Amino acid sequence: MDSPRSTFENLDPQKRERVLDESLREFAEHGYHQASVNRIVGRLGIAKGSLFQYFGSKEGLFRHLFSLALAELKSPLKAIRDADAGEPFPERLRRVFLAGATFARSHPLIWRVYRRMMTQDDFPLRETLLSKVREEALTYFRELVEGGQTRGEVRPDLDPHAAAFFMEAVLDRALTAQDSTLLDAGFGLASDDATTRQRGLTALADLMCRGLAVPARKGDNTHAND
Repeated sequence: MDSPRSTFENLDPQKRERVLDESLREFAEHGYHQASVNRIVGRLGIAKGSLFQYFGSKEGLFRHLFSLALAELKSPLKAIRDADAGEPFPERLRRVFLAGATFARSHPLIWRVYRRMMTQDDFPLRETLLSKVREEALTYFRELVEGGQTRGEVRPDLDPHAAAFFMEAVLDRALTAQDSTLLDAGFGLASDDATTRQRGLTALADLMCRGLAVPARKGDNTHAND
C-alpha cells in the first residue's frame, strides 16, 4: 500500500508531518529490519495501533515514505524538463546535475535510506523500489537526450538509451561522492564549500555535453588569415 488510509489523511497537517519525519528518521538511522515502530510511536506519543491504522503495516509506512521522496525529487527535475524549449541542452543537463546534488544534500535522511537500499541486499522491497527509481531516471534522461536530438544539439546517431545510462551512472556516482571523501578522490564534490561542489558538477555536465555535441562542420574553424 503506497497511499495511507483516511485516518492519516484526516490528521492535522502538522501532526501528519511529524509522523512522517519521525518515521523517516527511524528508517534512515536503523535501516528497515532494525527500524522500530515502538520507537517511532514512543517519540510521537501515540499508540502503536494508531500507526498501523494509518498505514496498515511497517511496509505500508515505508512504501508511503518512498513514494513521497520520489515525488519530491521528480518535482524540480520535471520543471527543468518542461522549461522553455529554447533552453540549450548543456544548460538543462547542468541544471539536472545541480538539482540532484541539492536534493541529496538538503534531504539527508532520504538520501541515507536510499544508500542503505543500494548497499544492503536484504533490504525489503529493494528490487521493486530501486527498479522504479532506475526506470524513472533512465526515462527522464532518455527524453532529455531525444529532445536535444530533435533540436539539433545532440548527435543524431547517438543511442538515447546508452546516453541515458551513462548520464544516470555519472550522476549517481557524483551524488555518492558528496558523502565520501574516498569516492570523491579530491575532485571537490565532498567539499563543504558550495562553490567548489558546483564547479565539479558543472565540469561533469560540460564534459558529457562536449561528448554529445554535434560535430563541427568542415570550415567552421577556418582561420580568417588562411
